[in-house]
Amino acid sequence: MSTGDQKEKNATQSEDELSLEVKKHSAFWLRHLRMLPTPYISGDLQRMTLGYFCIGALDLLNLLEVKVDVQERKEYIDWIYDQQLDRSFGGGFLPGPFLRRDQYQDGSADSSLPSGSRPSGNLAMTYTALLNLAMLGDDFVRLDREAILLHLHSLQQPDGSFAPSLGQDECDCRFVYCAFAVCSMLNAWDSIDVEAAIGFLHSSRSYDGAFAQGPGQESQGGSTYCAVAALSLADKLDTIQNSEQLISWLTARQQQKQGGFNGRIEKDEDACYSFWCGASLEILGSHNLIDSKADTDWLLSCQTKVGGIAKVPDEIPDVMHSYLSLAALAMHAYEEECESSGTRLKPFLRELDPTLNISKHSLERMRQKLT
Repeated sequence: MSTGDQKEKNATQSEDELSLEVKKHSAFWLRHLRMLPTPYISGDLQRMTLGYFCIGALDLLNLLEVKVDVQERKEYIDWIYDQQLDRSFGGGFLPGPFLRRDQYQDGSADSSLPSGSRPSGNLAMTYTALLNLAMLGDDFVRLDREAILLHLHSLQQPDGSFAPSLGQDECDCRFVYCAFAVCSMLNAWDSIDVEAAIGFLHSSRSYDGAFAQGPGQESQGGSTYCAVAALSLADKLDTIQNSEQLISWLTARQQQKQGGFNGRIEKDEDACYSFWCGASLEILGSHNLIDSKADTDWLLSCQTKVGGIAKVPDEIPDVMHSYLSLAALAMHAYEEECESSGTRLKPFLRELDPTLNISKHSLERMRQKLT
């Protein structure tokens, strides 16, 4: 029996508690990695990130190199670099091949495309492209660092926020986080105005102590994670005033009835918020305040017969909720104060870095190759 098969067999053995269905999850991730199902057609603008969810899950399960051979990993790496834009196109990475630089001649848009169209890198896709390359074991020799930094600089707005792509006005905490994550991975912060971006994050803090997508909006678990993680990456966590209020808001997101987390006050549980809120607490040094066993039980109850983890029990799984649930479980696995979760999960999950949302194993390998 191979190492991968033994891991899958062991993971499904449990006495009285729910267990992580590694064999089913492995099959789920491989299916989606190799051929996304029809429902994801509308998500083609995020294909790089959809790939990140699949690759990241297999990496967390320590099955990426077991289930995906060297040649297949090389093909994924080549595909990712095919989406890289050089300086002449503004740098960064495209979401996928639907808008490729080779569709253009002399900088002019192909006649089949809307007038004035040009390929533009996407900040979130650049973030996940770097993570994908790290997990796949790339040497980063082909990475155009200067073009990426040019890309970041071009996307920053006067208020310190970042646009996802040139010409788009959806500027919020998500893209500040992506910009800070890229700067952290490349160890290059000079291309952006860090202080202005930090000012934008603080201006997005709500009356209840948590963070919204932007100033004057409602606080939410996902945007709170983006702000907290970004400040951590910039070594500016100490600029959060009255952090106790923020921690109280985050712990209040765990619901007593089922043990999962919601993302906003008076909302139902949703599996993804076990990561967004749990990782925020981990970064703030307060993950021990979570009832890890209750959240572990909730997340495992969201597993499905075909693999993957749904947002709530008995619904259809998708790659985003499945990956973020697995990332939350990886944090519970290494929570020293929750022996039950650790016993069930630790043998099958790598330790997670909550600020970049990648396994510590892959992060260390990336650090070695990019420095």
